[in-house]
Amino acid sequence: MKHVVRSEMLRSVSGFSVTAIYLVAVLMPVFVLFSDGTRFELAGLDAGTATIRLLEPLAWCAVSAAFVGAYGVTRECYYGSLGRTLTSVTLSRAFWGKIVGGAVVGVGTVVGILVVWTLGVGLVLARSGLSLSWDPNAWHLYGGALLGAALGAPIGAAVGWIVRNYYAAAALLIVIPLALEFTLLRVAPEVARFSPGLALAALGVPGHQNRMLEFGPALGVGLAWVVVLIATAWLVAARRRP
Repeated sequence: MKHVVRSEMLRSVSGFSVTAIYLVAVLMPVFVLFSDGTRFELAGLDAGTATIRLLEPLAWCAVSAAFVGAYGVTRECYYGSLGRTLTSVTLSRAFWGKIVGGAVVGVGTVVGILVVWTLGVGLVLARSGLSLSWDPNAWHLYGGALLGAALGAPIGAAVGWIVRNYYAAAALLIVIPLALEFTLLRVAPEVARFSPGLALAALGVPGHQNRMLEFGPALGVGLAWVVVLIATAWLVAARRRP
């Protein structure tokens, strides 16, 4: 099994097309950053508050991880090679190999985003005469973002198995969180908070603006989405061959 997982990880980081995938993965926190024009208004703020304000978009990296997690499946569907994979290994090995491999690559991608983002935040703060504050809130945000990524990546892989189409998966994993979930968060937060993207984001920013779930409920909802979608993906994959 470990050889299948290793193969899936290598497949997800090879080829010229992966550059675009990882650039798209950064779009989610960037969108959150610029969706609120007040995040760069740092005058009068202490270092801790300013740091958290600029780091908060990282909580939405779970959506980025989901998009990357789906790539191992949707890439093979795009090139029509999934059938050959399923003839060389059993369905169960291919299925779980892509789930686990996608999760590892998705989390690794988010780690890279955290590092690059933190360097950028440090530069922005320095221009305002501030420095990064490594208080407990910042570490909790990092931890929540990584936990969200660990749950989001297998969700993405599951969606990939269900739709088996690159563009459909991209729409479900990127467009819907950007368009639908954010809209619902403004007009119907009591519904939006239970959506997969916002539930996982709440792990990094629990109770954000009194609209999102607290950490415990968010973790429960996130795990429920993982179980339901992976179970659904397995049933779909078992009934439908490429």
